[in-house]
Amino acid sequence: MSLSTRTPMTDTQRVLGQIERGEVRADADAARQIAARSEEQYGAAFHGTPAEALRAQLRTAAVVEGGTT
Repeated sequence: MSLSTRTPMTDTQRVLGQIERGEVRADADAARQIAARSEEQYGAAFHGTPAEALRAQLRTAAVVEGGTT
């Protein structure tokens, strides 16, 4: 039995491949849609940075799906 001499794929290569295949959206339109959902969900109640808004959205999603924060 011989081991493969292939080099493992890096995370960067894997993610770029997913983007190229359309498995992951990483474009300006996707970012606008995420921002619009956050605005719709939180409205004027949230006055933080975009990163803080995303963290709040992820915490809410985790709770809704039965996870913990």
